[in-house]
Amino acid sequence: MRLREERLRRGWSQTRVAALSGIASPDVSALERGVKPVYPGWRRRLAEVFGMTEEELFGPAAPAEGQR
Repeated sequence: MRLREERLRRGWSQTRVAALSGIASPDVSALERGVKPVYPGWRRRLAEVFGMTEEELFGPAAPAEGQR
C-alpha cells in the first residue's frame, strides 16, 4: 500500500489527509500501519484526495465475501 509513501512525498500530515478525506486521523494512521482494513468507501475517498486510482494507491481490491 502506497498511502504513507504518497502522503510523505507530498509533505502532508496525517491530519491533513484526514481533513481532506473525511476519515479520522487515527484511522488514517491505522490504515498506513496496516492494522485496519481499507473499506471500499475509504479507498475511493483517499484515491480522490491523492488524485490516483484506487488500484494505484492500494493495489487490486480483495474479492467480496462469497466471490472467492
